[in-house]
Amino acid sequence: MTTSLNETRPLASASHKAAFDVSGAPIASTGASAILLVSVGADYHEGEKLGATIDLINRSDFGRVSVSVADTLQRHNYGEGDARERHRRAFREGTEWIERNQSYLDQLDCPHAVARWDYSLASPDYGDLYDSVEGAYSTDAAYRDAIDTTVDRFIERRRASGNLIDEDELRNRCRTYLFEECPIIMPLWAREGFDFVIYPQKISAAMGRTRELFVEPSHPDRVQWLPLRFKKRKSARP
Repeated sequence: MTTSLNETRPLASASHKAAFDVSGAPIASTGASAILLVSVGADYHEGEKLGATIDLINRSDFGRVSVSVADTLQRHNYGEGDARERHRRAFREGTEWIERNQSYLDQLDCPHAVARWDYSLASPDYGDLYDSVEGAYSTDAAYRDAIDTTVDRFIERRRASGNLIDEDELRNRCRTYLFEECPIIMPLWAREGFDFVIYPQKISAAMGRTRELFVEPSHPDRVQWLPLRFKKRKSARP
């Protein structure tokens, strides 16, 4: 059965419904491979919203799904402890996320697996891809602007929330975060043959430019970004 990515037919018991926030012609998902990218600690990857996401994935008839738990990536957001302590904390929180949400993950009805962030970091291709991203930041003005714009937007959100630490330190952390994140999500996952990346937010400037530089020339149909939108279901009438 082929399901349009724009359709939303949530289970009657769910309090939320999810849809892929795409425009234009439906994207062919039947038999395709996808990564569900999980930000540990984000509310849209918990509870009913996660359940709605799983339901949407099932209705979209993917051939295989990898649930990428980006747990240790979050160590760059922690201000306390040394590098080993931050990594240990992030890994523990990833383990807790899996345990807390296993019942939702078990509902995936296509071949699937859970992959921790350290698995991608250990890829033999990662080092060269990281160097390429870092090198492009130094030599490509448009890429540098995309990275810096993404960092600026994060800092603006932190400033608006009143939770802004030393700005230079935060900027360095954000840049380090992106240098680690971008080569994995785009060129590495493209090499591994994934067609889509599913994530609730729109693609960032940094991620979009990474795809243009490192994916489109060789794998233009891979790691296409599929953002999500959620809506609360109206209560059923008696």
